[in-house]
Amino acid sequence: MTPEETRLTDEQVAELLARLQLLPVANVGDAMERISAVDSGIHPMWHGARLVARAYTVLTRSGDNQVIHEAVDRAAPGEVLVVNGFGDVSRALVGELIAGRAKVNALAGFVIDGAIRDVDAIEQLQLPVFARAVTPAGPYKFGPGRHQVPVAIGGQCVSPGDIIVGDADGVVVIPINQLATSVEVAEKIKLNETLKRHSIGAWDN
Repeated sequence: MTPEETRLTDEQVAELLARLQLLPVANVGDAMERISAVDSGIHPMWHGARLVARAYTVLTRSGDNQVIHEAVDRAAPGEVLVVNGFGDVSRALVGELIAGRAKVNALAGFVIDGAIRDVDAIEQLQLPVFARAVTPAGPYKFGPGRHQVPVAIGGQCVSPGDIIVGDADGVVVIPINQLATSVEVAEKIKLNETLKRHSIGAWDN
């Protein structure tokens, strides 16, 4: 952690997130030394979904979404719910109703190491959701679960407040104490790739 990053204000974080919105997730992953990408099984649930947000983390028992219902009301506007569902794809942890509540509460979306359902309705909401699978089978609602604890998502550790970026290529995790450096490096990578594309010429028409 650099001294500069320990002193980031909320305004500085917001400015860095705005810059991240302009960067492909692949460039961000390269800037993170190519070791911060969530495994490829977790992917966007609808075409065009894009996500840049701070993480509100959730740990839940496989196939049970009681704690996710709680988290939708506890998370701050603009946060993304990052849910460790232990990779279980037998039951959907999120469907259109809980997604609708998240939309009304101005949450940024979901990243779920598990399954969802009601994909068409979620796409109509334009709520970014990244998950491992789709199934019509509904969840249990008994718990237990945990809020705002470090969680494992697709081979990556996510702590509360870390930055999640996602697009068609998948999801990358940026530890909050690496945010400024990662954005700066990713911008340089994007510029370098833009120059290379122009030299190739295939994208000029």
